[in-house]
Amino acid sequence: MRVLLDYTFGTSPGKAIRNLDELAKHFEPYGIAGTTVINDEWERYQPFNPENFVFTPHSLDLTATIPKKGGLFPGGIHSGQIWSKQTFQPGRTGHSAYAFDVRMRIPAGRGMWPAFWLYAKSGMPGMNDGSEIDHPEFFNMSTQNELDWTGYSHGPGVGDSIYSITQKGIWHPRTNFSADYHNYQTLWMQDAVYKYVDGKLVDARRFKWTSRGAAQFGADLAVGSSNPNMPGLKPTSEKQFPSALSIEYIRVLAAD
Repeated sequence: MRVLLDYTFGTSPGKAIRNLDELAKHFEPYGIAGTTVINDEWERYQPFNPENFVFTPHSLDLTATIPKKGGLFPGGIHSGQIWSKQTFQPGRTGHSAYAFDVRMRIPAGRGMWPAFWLYAKSGMPGMNDGSEIDHPEFFNMSTQNELDWTGYSHGPGVGDSIYSITQKGIWHPRTNFSADYHNYQTLWMQDAVYKYVDGKLVDARRFKWTSRGAAQFGADLAVGSSNPNMPGLKPTSEKQFPSALSIEYIRVLAAD
């Protein structure tokens, strides 16, 4: 495979994306839901701004904050997300397979819900049937926290497991993923998805992308949810903020 896109973030010399203007050339700040709140989530995603999209020398920090008149309630938190303007689908958008390599550090703390995922670009009716590839997705709630990796795939095209070291979709390697940066790598083929953490294969499954639209990739820091299927996914103190999902780079590789 060859490197197709290489997005390095930070203000240090040599970084590809060093400020909000450069970020806006390649990414959008709104994903599938636009400015609305979904999944009973507590955050509202914001347009590109220096509070929720913070550049450090070596990273882009998608940062959750408590705005004026905000607080620990649905819609009371501001946060950031990025979605690629370019779309991808093996066998359809010019390449037979894609690999996505994101190096990031997740935040700790109850209620944090960081993720990197692929989903069909919104805006046209019928373009999206729920096909989705998540890797990683961390739920910091009553039964899981920053030590518990998940990376589910969704939609009509989800097939049988090829290989997995998870238990019911959760991998618990006794690693605190919030303590340092890790590489989360997804190999997406026309009939299967392979998911690696720091080069270790964690899960592989038969998968067909059945949405009419090709996929954007996105990274976001959701915070909190009142959904009963995610008990305890709620921040407990305003002292948890600001909290950040720190991204060093996102690389996209492709096979012709």
